[in-house]
Amino acid sequence: MKIKTIFTTVAVITFLQLLPLLLSLINPDFKAMLMLDIFGDSPSADALKFFDNFAMVLGTLILGLIFLLIGSMSFKDVAILRRLCFLYSVVWGFCCIPDLVSFITNDGMAAPLPVVIMGIFSYGLLLYGSKKGTV
Repeated sequence: MKIKTIFTTVAVITFLQLLPLLLSLINPDFKAMLMLDIFGDSPSADALKFFDNFAMVLGTLILGLIFLLIGSMSFKDVAILRRLCFLYSVVWGFCCIPDLVSFITNDGMAAPLPVVIMGIFSYGLLLYGSKKGTV
């Protein structure tokens, strides 16, 4: 599989994973729905502020990673692209570990199953690209 295809696929999947968080920044009803799962029916003002900060920081960080993936497509050397695939797989692996652990332990803080699956799939694609990816 071509590494540039892997980068594009992972960027799209990651954006889909991030979409609910970004929607919560602009839609108060969507934000209330997400917060209901974590903080209950009546979250405190501190919880609202915490969630806003969390959504902004995580959202911009993940968007930055998506742009790194897109920018990495300008390289032509297969060795460099494979190395980048490996390095990105480490980052994506550490991003999906908390969701996976929360889902397995059923602690109530887990992301929805499709989000967990998309994270593991992205990690697997990047790891595959680091071993067998082509230009």
